[in-house]
Amino acid sequence: MRLDRLDLTRYGKFTERRLDFGAAQPGKPDFHLVYGPNEAGKSTLFSAYLDVLFGIERTSAYGFLHPYPLMRVGGRFSIGAEHHEAYRLKRNQASLVTADDRPLPDTLFGAVLGGMDRNAYRTMFSLDDESIEKGGEDILKSEGELGAMLFSASSGLSDMASSLAALKAQADEFYRPSGRRHGLSTLKAEIEALAAERKALDIAARDYGILVRERDAAAERHDTATAARAAVRASLQQAERYLTALPSLARLRALRTELGTFDLGETPPTAWRGLVGELAREEAEIAARAARVSGERERCMAERAGLAQDDAVFAVEADFAALSGSALEARFRTATLDLASRIADRDRLVAMIAANIQALDLPAQTDPADILLPAGLAERLTGLLSRRAALAERREIARRELKDAEEAREAVRQKVVAFAGAEADSDDETQAALSGALRAARSGDLPARLRESRRLVALARRDADIARTRLAPWSGTDAALEGMTAPTASVLEDLRRRQEAAAEALRRHSEQVVTAEREAMSAKTMLAALVTATGATGDEHAGQLRDLRDAAWQAHLARLDRETAAAFEARMQDDDRAREARMRNADRLSEIRLLERSVAEGSARLDLLMRETARLAQALADVEAEVAARVESMGLPAEYTLQDLSSWLERCALALEKAAALERQMVEAGLIENEARDVAARLAQFLPDGVAQGTSFEEMLFLAEDRQDALKVAQTQRLAATDRLARATADVEARGRAAEEAAAADAAWLETWHQAIAGTWLATRAAPAEPERIGALLPGLQTLAQNVERRAELDHRIAAMQRDQQDYGDHARRLAAALAQPFDADDPLASVAAVGRRLAEAKTVRDKAKTIEDTVVRLDEEERALDERRAVLTARLGEVFAFLGCDSLAEAEVLLEAHRQRDELRGRIADVGRDLVQQMRVATIDEAEALLTVVDEAELVAEKVDLATRLDGLDKEVEGQHVARARAEEAMAKVASSDAAAVLEERRRTALVDLAEKSRRYMATRAGILAAEQALRLYRERHRSAMMERASKTFRDITGGEYAGLSTMLEKEGEFLVANAASGASKLAKDLSKGTRFQLYLALRVAGYHEIAASREIVPFIADDIMETFDDGRALNALRVMGGMATGGQVIYLTHHQHLCDLAREACPEVTIHHL
Repeated sequence: MRLDRLDLTRYGKFTERRLDFGAAQPGKPDFHLVYGPNEAGKSTLFSAYLDVLFGIERTSAYGFLHPYPLMRVGGRFSIGAEHHEAYRLKRNQASLVTADDRPLPDTLFGAVLGGMDRNAYRTMFSLDDESIEKGGEDILKSEGELGAMLFSASSGLSDMASSLAALKAQADEFYRPSGRRHGLSTLKAEIEALAAERKALDIAARDYGILVRERDAAAERHDTATAARAAVRASLQQAERYLTALPSLARLRALRTELGTFDLGETPPTAWRGLVGELAREEAEIAARAARVSGERERCMAERAGLAQDDAVFAVEADFAALSGSALEARFRTATLDLASRIADRDRLVAMIAANIQALDLPAQTDPADILLPAGLAERLTGLLSRRAALAERREIARRELKDAEEAREAVRQKVVAFAGAEADSDDETQAALSGALRAARSGDLPARLRESRRLVALARRDADIARTRLAPWSGTDAALEGMTAPTASVLEDLRRRQEAAAEALRRHSEQVVTAEREAMSAKTMLAALVTATGATGDEHAGQLRDLRDAAWQAHLARLDRETAAAFEARMQDDDRAREARMRNADRLSEIRLLERSVAEGSARLDLLMRETARLAQALADVEAEVAARVESMGLPAEYTLQDLSSWLERCALALEKAAALERQMVEAGLIENEARDVAARLAQFLPDGVAQGTSFEEMLFLAEDRQDALKVAQTQRLAATDRLARATADVEARGRAAEEAAAADAAWLETWHQAIAGTWLATRAAPAEPERIGALLPGLQTLAQNVERRAELDHRIAAMQRDQQDYGDHARRLAAALAQPFDADDPLASVAAVGRRLAEAKTVRDKAKTIEDTVVRLDEEERALDERRAVLTARLGEVFAFLGCDSLAEAEVLLEAHRQRDELRGRIADVGRDLVQQMRVATIDEAEALLTVVDEAELVAEKVDLATRLDGLDKEVEGQHVARARAEEAMAKVASSDAAAVLEERRRTALVDLAEKSRRYMATRAGILAAEQALRLYRERHRSAMMERASKTFRDITGGEYAGLSTMLEKEGEFLVANAASGASKLAKDLSKGTRFQLYLALRVAGYHEIAASREIVPFIADDIMETFDDGRALNALRVMGGMATGGQVIYLTHHQHLCDLAREACPEVTIHHL
């Protein structure tokens, strides 16, 4: 795929912007460098290109200028041999459209992208400063995994190893053979704990009542103890409140007594507490400021009396202002500085004018005004002289071209004469006949059909041989294979159905047999365990014991000896023990009988199932025997199963089908071969040299086409020669007219020249006659005119300067006379400066007098303000003294402090009263005092101690009763819910299912990791050698031969990449500089790019300013490498460095530079 043009219609900062990369030039590198300063939009270009391929992102950062609904980006793309105009809009669906907004399929780029998404494209086919720096760090982190590092760097998939590591870690979390704590062990422990908990919940029914009674009794005892403790705690809290309130009551009574000692009247306003200090400070401040105002007034009056004013200088102030700093003064100063140099300049110009006249070979007394040219004439003559050379050259060229055209016409005429002898009519007829024969050969696509028929015959023969080989171990002829009697599909289906039915029935009965055996064994085991636990026997065994006892009794009655008596005693004891055990376990006899019945029924059912199993096994053997008989009749091995037979019959049918297809292809190929021979015979008639033996049909066509091309070339040459003769004749006529026009233009120029110099010194005999010599004098005449003009200008300026000096001196003399000051005619500036100093001194005295007057006015205003403040102070003092009944501020301060202490004491009494009410938990302070008045503190302390002791004992009792109640309730809770055991069992089974599911997932993950690692390992090893060689060469090219290449080094930790310097030294990647590591990573990516380009259609590769750390030499080499990449696909480099443009042109002259 190739990007021919990128249209930024409405995208980011761009509006209707187009970047045209042009069409690819065959055989030339497709290398483009886009230059633009910072913030020019280079990154925007790359993002726009990706948005066209993959769609504009949902929250795009490039909608700041154009709103999302109006965003549009696209361009022209070359995919294979096709060209597409595609544009992307900001839509959820149908966002890819043509230039006229017709929808395009979203799969337009799918085939060439091969399933890549946006991130994959960024990773594999782009580089920027961030990714190249990360690649350099990945080389350092490879830690001996050279194969992984090469693959990751070349393909850009550096995160694949970390993904596999994450999957391994996830699998290890579930199970790790060398670990003890993992998910599997946790699940097993959970299952075992649930089983143990369920077993602990099993309890006999008779124990349930005991647990209920124990729980109720414990609850009752706990409630009684809790109630008693609450009562004692309430009494203790009341005693503590009373004891805490007694000190507060005593403090309240003491404060009331202290309040009675104050003998004051009404409380003054609260704001007066700090008023005395403020009034004292105000009084002192007023006195101090009044003294300062008086002293400053006296100082100002004395200073004003000592000032002496100069009124005469103010009379000439306007004249002085008009002269000092005026333009006239500035011109006077300039004239003083420049007049001498201007006179010297004029003298030099006079000498230069004399030199100019002498350079023109004229007498020294010649007046310059007589030889000066009119204005503009020199330039006109110079223009005429410049045209003179062009006209002469034109005349010479016209003459030479006329001669060349006549010679060319003669050469073409000779060729036309040579072609005139050829038989044009005969060539045309032969060409027409040969063209018809070739069209007839090509019209039916005979060469392609011939090649296709031969290919199809070869393929059909190969398929037939393969199908025949797959019939092994059967061997025989094709006739035997076709005449073989094979069972039909219905027969095979019937055999298969019968075999599967017999096998399924046998499997089900086998499972029933296993179940019956397991149930019978379980019943026998349970019966034996019950008999062992209880000592009781079943009815059958008890009957046998009675029968043995009766037989022993009859034997004893018959013989009545000691031996029979002992035997009878033993039998009787056995019977008695059995009876005693049966009576002791009368409630378990029914269970024993049920188990005995189950054992008997299981044995009978097992016998029936065994007989049925034997019958079903025989039925299956009969079906298998029938299958074996059919297999042997077809000549196949006896061990073939029904499935093997069906598979062989399918291969047999395929072999017969392939044989028939081969026969059909051979017939069709023969027909096409005959048609090709007929066409070849017809074409051979048009070949003058004949056809060699063994020439193929395609070669015959090529020879005929070459013959046709030769005939066409001959005809074309003949027509071209005739046409060239006509054009040569017309060219001779045109060149003749051009020569005549050049001669006429030269004569007209000479006439114009004489008219231009008429009436000037150049037309006299004193001047040269040749225009070229006059042209040599023109620069001197122009210089003379310039010098004369400059001399006149200096004369004017010198006169103006002398006039300015005279005017300024006159003004300065009049100013000094008005003030009766001395005047220096040689230095008028000094006289004016003296007047300026006198005027400045007079102004200073006047300003001081004005300042003193302003100060006196300010002092008057300040004195009036002090009088107003003094009146306000007197009024406020009178108010305070009248309220407090005193005459001074000191007495007022003492009285205000006493009022403050009384108010503070009242506040403390109120606070203590509130505390007392809160402590006693009553509504008013009177109620609290009444309760505390009747209390004896000593008795209350003794009661508190007793209550605290009782409370400690009750706390311990309640704690013990709480523990007993909790244990009883816990025991009840374990068995109180009838479904607790079922819930635990359900949790255990759920845990088992979870264990099985996670185990299957673990096995699948492990298998996937092994498969992925094996595939990656095979890929790396398969591509490693070629990639390593290409990366080594690229690294050598980038470093300019400073490094000879790359190699590997085997260590016990793994395989490491080594950079070999040209000097023979070797360096590991960690020893390389940062920039060199980046260049190494670039070499690896370039090698990967070429590896991908060799196996699939490549997409554009885009790099964004990756050479920040490259010096100019290596940057040049890197650009050469990119130029090499561009021979296999489009390469676009974005940069903001101007010098890289020049380096790119040097590295790859075919590079295209684009400017943003």
